[in-house]
Amino acid sequence: MMHRALRAVLLLTIALSSAEARAAACCVSATAFGVGRLLVWEDFAVGVQLGHTRVLGQWNAQRSLRLFQPGEFSDGLTRVEPWVIVRLGERVQAQARVPVVVNDRAAAGLAQVAGGLGDVGAAVRLEAISLGEFERLPSLGFTLGVLGPTGRRAEQVAPPLGAGVTGRGAWGGAVALESEYTWLPWYVRLDAGFTVYAPFRRADTNASQWYGPVVQAALSSGREVVPDKLVLALSAQVEWEAPHSLDGELIETSRGFLPSLVASLSWRAAPHWTLVTSLSGSVWPSGFAQNRDARVGLVIGGRYGHF
Repeated sequence: MMHRALRAVLLLTIALSSAEARAAACCVSATAFGVGRLLVWEDFAVGVQLGHTRVLGQWNAQRSLRLFQPGEFSDGLTRVEPWVIVRLGERVQAQARVPVVVNDRAAAGLAQVAGGLGDVGAAVRLEAISLGEFERLPSLGFTLGVLGPTGRRAEQVAPPLGAGVTGRGAWGGAVALESEYTWLPWYVRLDAGFTVYAPFRRADTNASQWYGPVVQAALSSGREVVPDKLVLALSAQVEWEAPHSLDGELIETSRGFLPSLVASLSWRAAPHWTLVTSLSGSVWPSGFAQNRDARVGLVIGGRYGHF
């Protein structure tokens, strides 16, 4: 009887340890960079992100970086983005976000602050292979999304400094995949996405304009510093954009390219509540980017998960 009792206790301990390991594996990166995905036991989650970015310079079409001199030009972007994720099934989640953007710009003794609704977005996430579902196999998920033209484009804003730009102002569709592998307390994750936009008529010239397709990729890694509480992560990201088209003619000088780094800290303060903060930078030497801003930014977010 004693041997049977000891054997039962041992088997129960092993089972519980395995369950805890699987639970931690599925959740270590779920909220590492903000919105993320639902934890396996959550029905839905809501949250908000507050971010501010400062533009320090710009790369031109020849990949040359020009840093702004003190007092020459000031450009800041503040973004508030509430979001929601709802579970539709064991492997299906739906999400939506509604960004509000405020720009503050100053140059040559002039200043302008303007903002409004950005491009709203919605998506469905399909989980083909769950994290930890198969031993030694990474997870695999797909996201299908749509962007609404609720933001204002450059030609739609008022002078003098064009601070009223809040988005691309065009319909867009996106597909993305994510794959992740975890060996506690570490994880590594690969994300890749492709976005295409619908053509639109410019408000100033009535010309037909079409943004080029955008490809994004990110390689992230993180560590669970405090089990089920604190996760530190670092992400290397890159974005390519093909040339725009104006009245059917490609504008070769409109190509875009930008690498960036993002460091994040995710803290589960309570079973339902998670706080996330991240610091991003895209300031590199000349030749490393094209037709993009050189920026530094800080994002702070809060998340409530219902279960």
